[in-house]
Amino acid sequence: MRIDNQQSTINFKTSYRKVIKPGYLMGDCYEASTCFFRKDIQWNSFFNHIIEKYRNTQKINVFSLASSDGSEAYSIAMLLISKLGEEGAKKFFPIIAVDFDKTITRNARKGFMNLSADDELRINKYTGNKLNKFFERTNRSFLSEPMGGSETRELLTKFKTRPVLQDKVVFITEDLNTYVEKMPDKNNLIFCRNCWPYLWKTSDEFAQKLSQKTDKNSYLVVGNFDTLCCPMNLKNCYGFSMSKDFQNVFDKSGSGYHDGMRVFFHQMAED
Repeated sequence: MRIDNQQSTINFKTSYRKVIKPGYLMGDCYEASTCFFRKDIQWNSFFNHIIEKYRNTQKINVFSLASSDGSEAYSIAMLLISKLGEEGAKKFFPIIAVDFDKTITRNARKGFMNLSADDELRINKYTGNKLNKFFERTNRSFLSEPMGGSETRELLTKFKTRPVLQDKVVFITEDLNTYVEKMPDKNNLIFCRNCWPYLWKTSDEFAQKLSQKTDKNSYLVVGNFDTLCCPMNLKNCYGFSMSKDFQNVFDKSGSGYHDGMRVFFHQMAED
């Protein structure tokens, strides 16, 4: 992802899976990564809930904001197809993946992805060993650059997304603050994860805009990095309620649930 404001520029390299990014506190830096089926969502249980929740809803609008190379959007698509089949999942498609970075969205549209061994394992785990259904392996493998002052390198393999997956995601190049105003205002499943610390100057305004697009039949999903490093004014503000059942999930249920210990120290269990 890349988010530009007056304080920082954040950009995931498109050739690798990790990058050093400036933090929202001056002088801070974080080594960030993007991967498939990132662990700060309870993927199976949350999407089983989503499928039941929207059983009688004709169209669900799914967004991956600050989408980076599409790993999150593709993870969502693969899981829905694996659980429902292409026909059963079509009301969730296309998934709209929005990022400000022209380079990363342009490359994403070409359909090439660099997968680590862990990516391959997670994809097979959540799709029932259907990696080859969604990706075609090329004969190109390479080592990533050393990151964070370490000499450790990660072996990556270049894959091509197959049409069954690539056709389910539309990549849009735009600033999040302007794009959110164009979103529909109901039946939204919004993933806006691990980017809030870099929105510190505009986060309140952005949260307010998101609130206007999140009705009682919508969800907003954030990430561990958001709640650990930059607790947002989403909690008990702008009408959002924290889910009692799913980590990092907010809705408009009015439950007002807030458990500080859960936010800061909850250990995700693999489901």
